[in-house]
Amino acid sequence: MAYQKRRSATLEKAQTRLRGLQSILSTMELGNGLTLGSYAALLEAAVKQLESHNLALAEADRTRIEFAEVEASLSELSSRVLSAVAATYGKDSKEYELAGGRSPRNYRRARKQLESTSLNGSQVSTVTSNGASSNGNTTNGATRVSL
Repeated sequence: MAYQKRRSATLEKAQTRLRGLQSILSTMELGNGLTLGSYAALLEAAVKQLESHNLALAEADRTRIEFAEVEASLSELSSRVLSAVAATYGKDSKEYELAGGRSPRNYRRARKQLESTSLNGSQVSTVTSNGASSNGNTTNGATRVSL
């Protein structure tokens, strides 16, 4: 998502006010150092600062996009390197594990039926073939068993 350019309602109001004051008298002095020239100079400095800020946001967007592209390339190359190590040494090798792969012998499969007693010893907990745990009370229409 791109950064939104910043806008300033204060700047827009000041620009409108300056145009209105200049239409009255272009060399207006209001006393105590309040002149249209100083007002216009500060307004111009604020406009330049806002432009600088928006350029920095655009640069941040550009670098974010470039980083995402490099990151995707790195991820793809990393996957290819791991595949090459697997093809050369096999997925069951130490080299494959050192390269960041997981050996198939380290995968653990869920057991079809695992029985263990609960803390009070009154209920039997089982793990079904789909990995769901049950305390003897099922909610899918099967019978309820309590010990």
